[in-house]
Amino acid sequence: MSLVLGIDTSSTDLSVGLYREGRPLASFCRFIGNSHAEQIAAAIGSLLSINDIDPATLNRAAIAVGPGSFTGLRIGIAFLKGFCMGRDVRVLPVSSLLILAYAARCHHGRVIAAIDARNDSVYWASFNASGGRIERLCDDTVAPQELFTATLTSDDMVVTDTIGYKKSSVFSLLNGRCPVLPIENHPLHRGLLCAAAGAAALDDHSRWSDAVAIHPNYLRRSMPEERLRKKAVS
Repeated sequence: MSLVLGIDTSSTDLSVGLYREGRPLASFCRFIGNSHAEQIAAAIGSLLSINDIDPATLNRAAIAVGPGSFTGLRIGIAFLKGFCMGRDVRVLPVSSLLILAYAARCHHGRVIAAIDARNDSVYWASFNASGGRIERLCDDTVAPQELFTATLTSDDMVVTDTIGYKKSSVFSLLNGRCPVLPIENHPLHRGLLCAAAGAAALDDHSRWSDAVAIHPNYLRRSMPEERLRKKAVS
């Protein structure tokens, strides 16, 4: 039986999902702020139990590895490593930006997925949407707000995520420049999309690895790490 668990803790949502035999089976998605560590085990346990799935039979998992919340990503990946310990589970790392791009899969043309990286910077990547499919056009990257905005055209669809930061203004320059889809106004079942990515990649063995080899893709240092770096070189 083909069964894939998907986990996304890259934002203020805790989102997990299941795909079975290439089709969506179940999804759990809830805004929890900074409570991923307290709730992730119960959420996944309930999802498996309700669908009468023995955790021992699960041998595939897909997880969002970033960019996104530094703490959230660490919690999700640490949990998965513990969950997989002693089990023969193969893991697929999934870009948080790819998951965002799926919110605009009905668009035809270029889709830009963008996350507020704080300090007037943006995590972003571009994709092509056609016929409900999303294809990557460039690698995930981080750039200053002005440089990111300069790459856009009026034909682009931009999917934005402030990761719960209510004071975010990094996307204010997009007003009137191109269509914008703020993900906080259009809930996305990210964990289920992780599972979908895993189900679509089952035959591509080169993309899967052991859980111990999975690490967050932060794209840059955290703010405390950056302050320590600057202090060390000053």
